[in-house]
Amino acid sequence: MIWKIASKDFLLNVMTFKFAVGTALCIILIGVFVPVLAQAYQERLKTYSANVAYNEGELHNVTVYKNVTPTIYRQPSVLAVFAEGCERQLGDSATIEYDQIPEISAAAANHYLSIFSVFDTALILKIVMSVLALLVAYDAISGEREHGTLKLVLSGTVARYQVLAGKLLAGLLVLVVPVAVAFLLGLIIVQSFPMVHLTASEWVRVGLMFLASLVFMATMYNMGLLFSCLARRSAVSLVLGLFLWIIFVLVVPNASVYLATHAVPLESEDKVNEQIAALRREIQREYTVALKETGESFQGGGSRNDMPGKGGFGRGYIRSCDETFMHNKLLEQRVTVPVDVKYAEKRWEIRYSRLRSLFEQKRLADNLARVSPVCLYENVMSVLAATDMASFRRFIDAVKTYRADVVEYVRMRTDNFAAASFFTPCTEEEMKQGDVNSDAPPLALDDLPRFRYEAGMAGVLRRVLPDLALLVLANLLFFGAAVAAFLRYDVR
Repeated sequence: MIWKIASKDFLLNVMTFKFAVGTALCIILIGVFVPVLAQAYQERLKTYSANVAYNEGELHNVTVYKNVTPTIYRQPSVLAVFAEGCERQLGDSATIEYDQIPEISAAAANHYLSIFSVFDTALILKIVMSVLALLVAYDAISGEREHGTLKLVLSGTVARYQVLAGKLLAGLLVLVVPVAVAFLLGLIIVQSFPMVHLTASEWVRVGLMFLASLVFMATMYNMGLLFSCLARRSAVSLVLGLFLWIIFVLVVPNASVYLATHAVPLESEDKVNEQIAALRREIQREYTVALKETGESFQGGGSRNDMPGKGGFGRGYIRSCDETFMHNKLLEQRVTVPVDVKYAEKRWEIRYSRLRSLFEQKRLADNLARVSPVCLYENVMSVLAATDMASFRRFIDAVKTYRADVVEYVRMRTDNFAAASFFTPCTEEEMKQGDVNSDAPPLALDDLPRFRYEAGMAGVLRRVLPDLALLVLANLLFFGAAVAAFLRYDVR
């Protein structure tokens, strides 16, 4: 009996105008916006490949260890086509330096960009398909009552749970069709671009995205089914469903951001400036103490010959110098460089105190917004696409770790920054000769550590399972409430 009810409702819903319009609108939006997103990804991938090639080429031009400053680039995510997330609002590169913790550059300066959502697959499903789910469910029970068919069905041997189970099955079968069409069309379009290649891990993520989309559609359908079981008229259930939909889509995300910004205030700029000034004084004291410990002093005079822009990464180097300048420079770097390396982390901690406050605001806003199934679905999709804030922060952590490896590499090659090769390629003989016109040979950096970063599936699953579990729980709560309401529903 459940299957008979489901098959009847499925055929009736598939032949409705609302189903045709919703499915057609989804197909049109996918066909219009996915090619644009795929083309944008292809352009970002070209830029990324060119930057990586340039970076590798410049490593072969480095002539002094001070210029070992490779730039790390963040590879664009192909799954951003399905869930753009924070992909375009975050930086894409960071430069490695001995005296600075890597800073992500090219971050979006306009904070209001977050207000305008990108038309990706997740947004299309979130808006169009969720409304379609409500339109399919709002008259599932109340509509049958208005037409008088519900009383006839329940007057026989059919149990109420069978009717509700049949309605649920029919609704899920109806919604599977446009969701499957959206993903298939999106994948066909994406795969038609020559530079787009999905790995096995990415195919698994697409499968999980499809599964999460079905769970989300079921949640929105059960929400509409609940109001259909609560209201005696289908118009009332539709108004209630759309009202709660607006709360979930618009009110909850914006209210959570508002509450988070007031609950976690940003670090004041004046306080940050005071901390930076205090740290600079502390560093100067460290310089003085380190200089006294050497038992040496700077000598007057000295000359140098610079070679601008030819030492790798557009940086120059000291091509030759006299003995006085060599003495002063070696003494300076023995005193200052280890101190700068030591205090780099403290500089970063002070400079990024405001950024940490922003991250805390984002984390709190996400937690508050988890009362909305729509926000849960957005979180799941962005995590699976590796375009969420947590993926970005893990990339930053990997860059910081790599920076420590590069600094240790330079330290070992320069005897704790005490060797002349840190800032000049000239030897003692070249110092006596004076200016040298020929370019210095590049350093042998074959053993320089290379940056490796990959978002493993285990970490992705750990981050996605809590939100996916909450989405399933919301699904069960809505359906359970619908069952309780239908058992007491007056069919007269």
